[in-house]
Amino acid sequence: MHRYYKNLILTGKRLLLIMVFMTISRLIFYIFNFSFFASLSTRQVLYHFVYGIRFDLAIVFLFNLLFILLSVFPNNFILAKAYQKTLKVLIVFVNSILLGVNFVDTKFYEFEGKRLTADFFSKEWLGEDFRTLLPEFLKDYWYMFILFIAFIYLLGKLYSQNKKNNNMRVGITIVEFIKQLSLTILVVVVSIVAGRGGVQLKPIGVIAAARYTSPEFMPLVLNSPFTIVKTFGDQSLPSPNYFPISIIDSVYNPVHEFSDSGTFKNKNVVIIILESFGREYSGFLNDTIGYTPVLDSIMKQGLTFTNAFANGKRSIEALPSIFSGLPALMDKAFVNTQFTANSIEGIGNILKNVDYETAFYHGGKNGTMGFDNYVKLVGVEKYFGIDEYTNEQDYDGNWGVFDEPYLQYFAKELSGYNEPFFASVFTLSSHHPYKIPEQYEGKFPEGDLINLESIGYADYSLGQFFKTAAKQSWYSNTLFVLTADHTAQSKGEFYKSNVGKYAVPIVLYAPGDTSLVGVSEKICQQTDILPSVLDYLNYNKPFTSFGESLFSNDSSGYAVNYLSGVYQLITKDVVICFDGGQLLNYNFSITDTVSNQILMSSDSIALKLAEDKLKGIIQQYNFRMEHNLMNYKGKLSDYAHK
Repeated sequence: MHRYYKNLILTGKRLLLIMVFMTISRLIFYIFNFSFFASLSTRQVLYHFVYGIRFDLAIVFLFNLLFILLSVFPNNFILAKAYQKTLKVLIVFVNSILLGVNFVDTKFYEFEGKRLTADFFSKEWLGEDFRTLLPEFLKDYWYMFILFIAFIYLLGKLYSQNKKNNNMRVGITIVEFIKQLSLTILVVVVSIVAGRGGVQLKPIGVIAAARYTSPEFMPLVLNSPFTIVKTFGDQSLPSPNYFPISIIDSVYNPVHEFSDSGTFKNKNVVIIILESFGREYSGFLNDTIGYTPVLDSIMKQGLTFTNAFANGKRSIEALPSIFSGLPALMDKAFVNTQFTANSIEGIGNILKNVDYETAFYHGGKNGTMGFDNYVKLVGVEKYFGIDEYTNEQDYDGNWGVFDEPYLQYFAKELSGYNEPFFASVFTLSSHHPYKIPEQYEGKFPEGDLINLESIGYADYSLGQFFKTAAKQSWYSNTLFVLTADHTAQSKGEFYKSNVGKYAVPIVLYAPGDTSLVGVSEKICQQTDILPSVLDYLNYNKPFTSFGESLFSNDSSGYAVNYLSGVYQLITKDVVICFDGGQLLNYNFSITDTVSNQILMSSDSIALKLAEDKLKGIIQQYNFRMEHNLMNYKGKLSDYAHK
């Protein structure tokens, strides 16, 4: 057999080796995250692995196209040692990156509940915080690093070698060259088809995984390099036309105006965002002992929502949801998109209109996750990070200032503002690496999760804050809003589900105001915080928010999420998952962990109403974002004739 054809077979073996290693990396991902996929039978898991081959082929052939071309192009030195060594270095280097990303995401997945996307490479992610925390991640997850090194070493050892390498130049006839060139073109064409995921009109995207499984199990079909590549570049949002522009406001309208409000309350507003405080950790919300006794005691004194949900899975997505009523309905976080050039409303510029001083505090490094830029965008006048904090002894050595001293600093800072003021603080000690001050080690229950001791410390720090705040003159004239940025590690089955992974506390607490006491089962979300605060204050001017006032009696509430191309709407009657074109599945119970019934024909009114509502939200969100209409002055009716 001519050496060209032998080399063609050899190239196929090498690519097959990469595919095997990609499958093994999926197996490692599955093993380390088994609890998220425990409800799948062995047979179902095998099907997910088979489905994943399509996405592995796409990324392997896309990234190895140069290697393939160099391996199969007709030439008379293709088996020379130097040439073959170059090919080996190329394939091992390129695929070390692919496999490395999969290994990184094997541990990141437990934090975010989704495969990595392109904004992992943004300056907000790969900035100083990342460089500081990287040694901690390597220390905590050293075994993954060792496993990866062994993986790559094994890849190099198993790389197929031709045992008859030589530097001889062998002549080739014109006819033979044409045959080989034709085969080369065929291989390249097949590689391109594989790289785009098939011969369909458009290359496959992340959402294609929804064809094979339910949304919560899509990460087992996907691979992380694929999800990163497919979310690179400025995001152009789909332009769905579910409803005519002329009637879209009657389906869903994000513009609010509380025209029947009474006299404006000049109350201070303090929003406390608790890092990674999932609902699962609260004893009050789960009828258990729990890990947050201070937060639980505040819940008993305030108005607590037992069915509250975050709109995203990352800290970087929380502020737009809480401050601007913007849910995370894009592959990238809002602060990493081109849409930050838009005119965006937020609690800062709204309350400045009624003479509030406004400030945001976070004990992390200045600029972390783009918080500084975002709060300025929405009119918050003052930003305070670690640079403004003077006591270096309170620095945790990794992430920022320990919660207890920082919350004490925050409480005292508030006494320097003229009332009414708006201020928000974002805690951080319950973020990885979960470090707490030495004097508190062993004081808080550790439980079965790595982060629970730090949750206990953060909760204790919250209690110390309220002890100090209660002594200040501004305290009795303040509305406190407490919530989490997102959930974190989970143990309970519900909290691993597509609904439970967003479950967070939301509490409204105003000392002395008996109207804000009790428990509500109303479905709510972070985007409801802005309209609820403004409604409580009797603000009577229009504003935009993709949420609704928690004081409204016109609705039983809802929550919307987006993950890996799938939209989710949670209502009291039904939970639906939608890929932008069709419903994927539904469930008539938000507490059923075996959600995701395969969609069949249904005459359910609740299902139809939920689908229309979600379509209205998506259409309004995408249209307004693309046309810079994320403010109450923007009228979609102006576009009805266009």
